[in-house]
Amino acid sequence: MTSAAINFRSGYIVNPINDRIWFLGLPFLAIGAALASQLHLPGVWLVAVSALVTVPHQGVTFLRVYASPTERARWPRLLTAGPLILIPGVYFMIEWNPWLLILGVTLWDHQHSIMQQYGFARIYDHKAEAGAPLTPKFDYYLNWVLFVNMLLVTDLFTRFWVRTFQQVGYTPSVEFVSTVQTVSWGVTTAFLIAYAFHVVRSVRAGHAINPTKYLFIGASYFLWYYMAFSTLSMVVFSIAHRIMHGVQYIVMVYFYNVNTVARTGGDSKILQLLGRPEPKWVFAFVALCGVYALFFWQLTLARGFSEDYDIFAASLISSFALLHYYMDAFIWKIRKPELADNL
Repeated sequence: MTSAAINFRSGYIVNPINDRIWFLGLPFLAIGAALASQLHLPGVWLVAVSALVTVPHQGVTFLRVYASPTERARWPRLLTAGPLILIPGVYFMIEWNPWLLILGVTLWDHQHSIMQQYGFARIYDHKAEAGAPLTPKFDYYLNWVLFVNMLLVTDLFTRFWVRTFQQVGYTPSVEFVSTVQTVSWGVTTAFLIAYAFHVVRSVRAGHAINPTKYLFIGASYFLWYYMAFSTLSMVVFSIAHRIMHGVQYIVMVYFYNVNTVARTGGDSKILQLLGRPEPKWVFAFVALCGVYALFFWQLTLARGFSEDYDIFAASLISSFALLHYYMDAFIWKIRKPELADNL
């Protein structure tokens, strides 16, 4: 089989220019910003990134859902039950076992990050009408294998799982750590070979390949692996991760709303206005994200510190994060025809 026989078919989350900026180029810009922060107050940088990127990227989820009567009608039970369970649950966990809450939020955050990259990969194939019937499963496991391998083999994350063993009374030997990492690399390599065979079989069966999807996956995991190998600071890693993850999500929500308004006219006044492509409305969308970030900052972190207020702030931050993860688990199902059309 020659390269000429391969059916390359490009499709984009937004369009070629925007995808090159936000989905292919942004990871490398995020790496530069994170590494620069090592020289200029990384702690302050992390707080700023959390306020200006992470908080708005959660906020646009709520805008996308609660500002749309159609979305509220589509998920009435889930949108009601989630807050009623998660918010009181977070306040209970802050009082009962805050460390367990932090572990839960962290694990869900990692799963959420994996699923976002997987979801973008599915959008790329959907837009290009590419991939075989089994490609979604291969993409799903590709993201899990690559991400878990990063947690096991990189310098940054090895420290965390080794310390976890130590806290339960077992100190892993150098040989044990080396064995775990060797096995992880072996599993990852074996899966990558299986994935390559899947792609070859797909091509031979006449299915198209979207090269932009693979550039996107490569850029995303280059950021995660490069940062996790090049720094021992979780702060520095988090800056790069949150810039990539948060900004890409905001961009997707914005253009999803633009497409929805273009197709259907929108179903609420605020979404109709924010869905206009004119520069002033793009600025209005960005400004709304900034105002939301400043409001959340003022509500949670800018009032000083006391024991009671710390509990309130930590609970509110965790509640909004978990609601974001929870809603994203069902509002972005690409198999839904109306979602696929708006994307």
